[in-house]
Amino acid sequence: MRNKISSIDQQITEKLQSFSNLRVGKILFGILSHSGDSWYWCAGLFVIWIFSEGEAQRVTAFWGLAIAGTAVLVFLIKKGFKRERPAGEWGGIYRKQDPHSFPSGHAVRAGLIICLAWQTFGTPWLFVFILWGVVMTLSRVVMGVHYFSDIVAGILLGLAIGTLVVVLQPLTYQVFPWLFDRSQWFRGG
Repeated sequence: MRNKISSIDQQITEKLQSFSNLRVGKILFGILSHSGDSWYWCAGLFVIWIFSEGEAQRVTAFWGLAIAGTAVLVFLIKKGFKRERPAGEWGGIYRKQDPHSFPSGHAVRAGLIICLAWQTFGTPWLFVFILWGVVMTLSRVVMGVHYFSDIVAGILLGLAIGTLVVVLQPLTYQVFPWLFDRSQWFRGG
């Protein structure tokens, strides 16, 4: 059974990787692949957090904390599994900084962000985030830095973490009130 699943995983992975041979495919899928990088998300959220107040400030801080915390958790999980990335040339930074592929951190992040988007923006925007998450995670396979099973496991883990993070949001606001309200930084003690 395990060999059959591994064989199917390999076949799907190879079919998806064939899209990188298209001229426009390599550029498009490369951009999509990077759109899930945690440092881009955290940097963008940090800028929004700096220039926002009230609920927007709280939400961006919460998203940033969830994304950063999840990145650390996934890094530790990958160290435990130690599944090597597929052979390839694209994604040198990923191959050097994080040589392990299971589960896909980008896919975990996509699942997490889908949960956060649903809670934050509601149903209409949820579909935009789902579409982005699916295409972005598939691009990771197309570009050769993940196997198909890496992204399936990653999305499922991300949805589970995202659900937990959303449930724990009120507690998170209580434990880290200073993070969610910069005005507390400047009050006299």
